[in-house]
Amino acid sequence: MSVNLKTPLAFAAATIAAAILLSNPTQAYVTNGVSWGTVPVTYFINTTNMDLPDASAEAAVQAGVNVWAAQSGASVGFTYAGRSSQTTNTNDGINLVVFRNASSGSAIATTYWWSSNSRIIDADIVFWDGAFQFFAGSTGCTNGFYIEDIAAHEFGHALGMGHSASAAATMYPSTSSCDMRNRTLDSDDIAGILSLYPATSAPPEPPNNLRIVSSN
Repeated sequence: MSVNLKTPLAFAAATIAAAILLSNPTQAYVTNGVSWGTVPVTYFINTTNMDLPDASAEAAVQAGVNVWAAQSGASVGFTYAGRSSQTTNTNDGINLVVFRNASSGSAIATTYWWSSNSRIIDADIVFWDGAFQFFAGSTGCTNGFYIEDIAAHEFGHALGMGHSASAAATMYPSTSSCDMRNRTLDSDDIAGILSLYPATSAPPEPPNNLRIVSSN
């Protein structure tokens, strides 16, 4: 049976629902109980948007995606498969990021994911471009949001992460205008993603005192 959930990132005024239960009082992260069975996962971007050149939006999304593999050490990753002209978010086996000239309440972006049993089978992310202005990089933002930081949060959901109770975490359910903290994972984010995708084993150390013998 498949499940479809929406996980919006809202304004700083949003609060964490009291229903969140923490399995360990020392950890604030929450997982949705699902994960990808095979990684890396391919995804596409429809780069058409109202604010930036397509190439800038494309690079910013990729930068946000990559923080999870680059900063966590988890055995997880996404592989960019190129641009797409698709605009709909549906369970079609195509993991898509799209900018939509529409709004969805106070949500800046929304992740939709589908699962079968405990495995995610599709995930789509919508940036609500009709309601908010998006920027890329680390300068020039005014009354808007950097794509890198919003993408980092939303791809956390696409990996199976829920909202964290820690205000320092990338997976905290709210953010402020032009905030650039989400692109740097907090220790709580790293603990959460490692619980879903344990770190791969380190390569063996080279042997000590190795002696090469010639057989000539």
